[in-house]
Amino acid sequence: MNLKIYDIQLKDGFTGEIIQSAGGMFQVCVAGSPDKLTLYNDDKTSLANPVSMVRGRLHFAVDADLDTVDIHGISPTGHGFSLRGLKPGGNNEYPINTQQRLTSWVIPFSHADSTDNTEKDTGFDLPVGALVFPQVALDVVDTDATETILFGTLSSESGGDADGFGVGLSLATAGTVKATLLNSGVTLGAQLYVQDSANAGDKAPESYVVGTAKSVSYTTSAGTDTGSGFIVLNGSLANIV
Repeated sequence: MNLKIYDIQLKDGFTGEIIQSAGGMFQVCVAGSPDKLTLYNDDKTSLANPVSMVRGRLHFAVDADLDTVDIHGISPTGHGFSLRGLKPGGNNEYPINTQQRLTSWVIPFSHADSTDNTEKDTGFDLPVGALVFPQVALDVVDTDATETILFGTLSSESGGDADGFGVGLSLATAGTVKATLLNSGVTLGAQLYVQDSANAGDKAPESYVVGTAKSVSYTTSAGTDTGSGFIVLNGSLANIV
């Protein structure tokens, strides 16, 4: 088996220094798709995907027949990033704007990587203390005409809510699908709104503060067999690292 090796280092886009702090996770996907690729270590043993970073480094190998890959991840600083159309041997340093509090976390989901009607832990943990804004959405890549998805924080964690960010968002149409508080069809999750008693219990959007419940999960509806795409969470980091 022949392999192509990727070796990428994240660096501080403000100071130019490499990021060496602990933490961070990334998933390697088929180019233009949310579907996971099979990964290997240099010695051709299997490597779990998503992958935990080591000192801000992304190191993995893929089958030699692949020309490019996409990578979606959360850096050790808590910033979300997406690197698309990467070739091995290309630019091996990528900057993270560590002076920017605002960020977006792009998290792949796929019917091929989950069981319908069963909560799936994505392996992505949001940074503790960060705010998740109520402006959440899907980027649906592969449609599933009659199916939906819910997503939130892993229910097995203390305070976790599997549909806390989004519930019942449709997979029927490709492209951006936003979560809403429209009275006839609320799809924004309960971790992102409060009841406004001054207005007869109307739902008012409110950010979620990441705490013990930090692992992002999703659940597709029963019968989902083609749906895939990306969960898009927008937020702000608690501190500039």
